Amino acid sequence: MLIAVTLAILGATSSLPKGWALPTWPSAIDELEDLMFLHTGYRARAFSAGVTPCSFSQQGPSRIASAEWLRTAFHDMATGNVFTGIGGLDASLVYELGGNGGENIGSAFNTTLETFSPFFSSRSSMADLIALGVYTAIRSCGGPVVKVRGGRIDATSRGPVGVPQPENSQRTFINQFARVGFNVSDMIAVTACGHSMGGVHANNFPQIVRPGTAPNDFQLLDSTPEFDEKIASNFISSDDPNPLAGPLAKANSRDSDTKTFTADGNVTITELADPATFQATCARVLQKMIEVVPSRVQLTEPIEPYEVKPGNIQLSLAGNGTTLTFSGEIRVRTTVRPASAIAKVDLLFKDRLGGSDCGSCVINTEHKGNADGFDDHFAFYGFSTSLSSATSISGFNVQVTLTTGEVEMYDNNETGYPVQDAILFQPRQSCFRQSNGAGNLTVVAAVRNPVEAPSVTLSLTTKTPRNCCVVPALTKESVAMIEQGSIGPYTFYSISHIVDPAHKPTAKFDVSVGDGEAVKSDSFKSTADLGSTCAPIGSDDPPLPGFSYEGCFTDTVESRALTGAAFVSDELTVGDCANLCGQYQFFGVEYGRECYCGNMKNSESVLVDDAECSMACSGDSSELCGAPYRLSLYKNTEWVPTINPEIPGYNHLGCYNDSASSRALSGTFMYNEAMTVDLCASFCDGANYFGVEYFSECYCGDSLSPTSTEQPDTGCSFFCSGNSTQFCGGSNRMNLYMKETDPARKS
Repeated sequence: MLIAVTLAILGATSSLPKGWALPTWPSAIDELEDLMFLHTGYRARAFSAGVTPCSFSQQGPSRIASAEWLRTAFHDMATGNVFTGIGGLDASLVYELGGNGGENIGSAFNTTLETFSPFFSSRSSMADLIALGVYTAIRSCGGPVVKVRGGRIDATSRGPVGVPQPENSQRTFINQFARVGFNVSDMIAVTACGHSMGGVHANNFPQIVRPGTAPNDFQLLDSTPEFDEKIASNFISSDDPNPLAGPLAKANSRDSDTKTFTADGNVTITELADPATFQATCARVLQKMIEVVPSRVQLTEPIEPYEVKPGNIQLSLAGNGTTLTFSGEIRVRTTVRPASAIAKVDLLFKDRLGGSDCGSCVINTEHKGNADGFDDHFAFYGFSTSLSSATSISGFNVQVTLTTGEVEMYDNNETGYPVQDAILFQPRQSCFRQSNGAGNLTVVAAVRNPVEAPSVTLSLTTKTPRNCCVVPALTKESVAMIEQGSIGPYTFYSISHIVDPAHKPTAKFDVSVGDGEAVKSDSFKSTADLGSTCAPIGSDDPPLPGFSYEGCFTDTVESRALTGAAFVSDELTVGDCANLCGQYQFFGVEYGRECYCGNMKNSESVLVDDAECSMACSGDSSELCGAPYRLSLYKNTEWVPTINPEIPGYNHLGCYNDSASSRALSGTFMYNEAMTVDLCASFCDGANYFGVEYFSECYCGDSLSPTSTEQPDTGCSFFCSGNSTQFCGGSNRMNLYMKETDPARKS
């Protein structure tokens, strides 16, 4: 029997907050948890990139993205009403920009929402992303941890008016904040915390900052751009740079910070001048701010990092139906003890009936990489193995063995990490093809028998741009999948569905079987991860029939591994390069977007570890296209060698240099897109010399220019445009032939 969490676990998690419980996987907040904690390194989601480091952003002069993210959350929340349960932080701001009485002035809101849009999905609502933006912006600028709960539901229309404006009276401010559940002290605190970062732009508020009086017409709200107590200490001192408490704002009745901070006789703002008090109070009131939500919303527990979290888990049926391929990664939190202290990570699994009498029910992993967040660190361990399709798998526990020999056991709060095998997405047999501006999504799933009258469905979610808003709409459509026959204990179902190619980078899809509470799904798959070629159903053949992968090779600009031809594309896939180089013996992909062809590999290019070819292809992130100075090399197993053919009455002299300014042969010339060596010989009609060059060019002459001399054969590696089994020179290089009767012919 698998043991429960050992005492070693307690040591590993002893630094967790009081009352904190290990999350149970999978959870509705899993996508948000990744966005919240995986900032840099392996599998980084980079949600924090827009506010890291905490400084003026690249979006324009005096733009501080962290402050803009915080303002966006406040403006979205501020129209809520805790008494009626309507509004709050619900992403209604999406519909409220560009109007609504001028309550949301400036470009910051649109810019922030555009930044969040790539992370918007069925598992991360825009409202939750806005809330997560508060944690991220504050933490990136040295502020406290603002706890985030998930579960917000996005509004489908604009909300009511009511965002506090600088010209409001003190009484109006008190009433507006009371409407969202804030007393006077909380009102002062959340205003001070919100105004610790950023400033005021003269073009948006000329009554507060006079145009031309500040650098870039922008004035900070306190004496530092970081998140600190200066907004409070500056206010209670005699030297306050805050334009919302300045003379121009006061003259125009827009000194909103003065009205707010003095609402309790300076008591709260004075307390906030203490650094520790400021940080602790801001953590509380900013969490309170993002938890003003409509009454129908039930927020989750605060999001905390998993100690152990599975990811990219995929169970799929192998070709003959007797085995299953089980792959994925295990993410281990290494905040307390470093990755270097971990000797190995293993999966201890149970079969589909919950038993573990499978002999050695252990799956080994290997370290893949490390990632970091603001406060946490993680190590990833990958695995791929074969299991019997008869006994399959129902779940697993994770065993972490430390270098000291100590063992930590993680059992997902005594439930085990579940794996369902009722329906399996088949990644090798699925693909996304693009042709003539159209896209075709083919998805294949395997459903375990027996299933009575199964309802097998593909659900596709795409992002559709909208004229009203900078945030796209999520459009979901469901399509019935069609039975294709049985293999082993599974029946295959497939569907081919027309999809706009523009959706490929962002679309998500699920495959499911059953209805209601009995439904089983293999979910949240990305079309971006699909290859461009589907393997046949029931086959595990590689997606490039006729080619073999040779390995990862070194390559340099000075000495290319392959010199036949080269192409560059921002939509490159391995299959595309194979097609471009179809007439060559070798092709290779490099640096994500470069394709090289050749019939010979440069001997200076040497084999290195496959891990060095780790860059995703620009046109298909599920495929690898080499890396900088590293070439993923493939060989055409059906290639017919290209030769310099024998021409009756002529000898092949070799490869000679040629140029437009100094022709090797100055007689007649022909260009033909169906060029062959035989065709050129016939055209030159008995001339002493003829030569073929640059795929399709033919030159004739009775004498050879003395400036043309023999060059290495590698320079004449272009095949003839009319016959790929013959060489037709190269760039400024000519395959030269000479008449045998010429007494000066080369021996």
